[in-house]
Amino acid sequence: MPKAIVFEVNGTLVDTNVLRARAWQEALARHGFQVRLPRVMAHLARLGDGLLSALLSEEDFLRHADELTSFHRALFHEEYRARARPFLGVTELLQRLRDEGWRVALASTAEPDELEHYIDLLGVGDLIDARTTDADVDGARLNEEIPAEALRLLGLDGTDEALMIAALPYDLEGASRLGLRGMGLVCGGYSEEDLRGAGAIDVFGTPQDLLTRYAESPLASEP
Repeated sequence: MPKAIVFEVNGTLVDTNVLRARAWQEALARHGFQVRLPRVMAHLARLGDGLLSALLSEEDFLRHADELTSFHRALFHEEYRARARPFLGVTELLQRLRDEGWRVALASTAEPDELEHYIDLLGVGDLIDARTTDADVDGARLNEEIPAEALRLLGLDGTDEALMIAALPYDLEGASRLGLRGMGLVCGGYSEEDLRGAGAIDVFGTPQDLLTRYAESPLASEP
């Protein structure tokens, strides 16, 4: 069975985490809630209503969550998404993986049209074997379901022949629960300690750093 690697996209391949957090901060401020950016970042990867329930009182959450979620989605799409930039080395890293026999999947909590935008931005459409988003799963446990769906699309029955690369602790925790080994990148705004604590077997800086240090990474030691 061919080797496979699953990438999260936000904060891993494309520099979006701070943009997402700023969009949440702005959305909250426009609704009368002042929240400092580090606090938003601390809860950024919580899924579903988790971020808002962590930042708002129960009463405010019940009253404003749906409106805030819709407002944030539109705000990010209209004002923030165009500011997103790829991290250096992404295309070259994916090309090396393909050249060495890896199959590559993108597994992202981004909406489908957002993921396609990032694929076009990166210019890696021809280097990807599978892609999946939260639109493809039932949403109960996104951090596990999305990479699991990516593995299914790659034709893998288990996780032994696969690795995941992500920049958010929550994604690495989900991969670990799935039995999928994960590697972390600190370019998403979280520390090496955060990522190792979430189960990362190794941590690098950026895609370019991983490419430069490829020979010392778990990628080079795979059979």
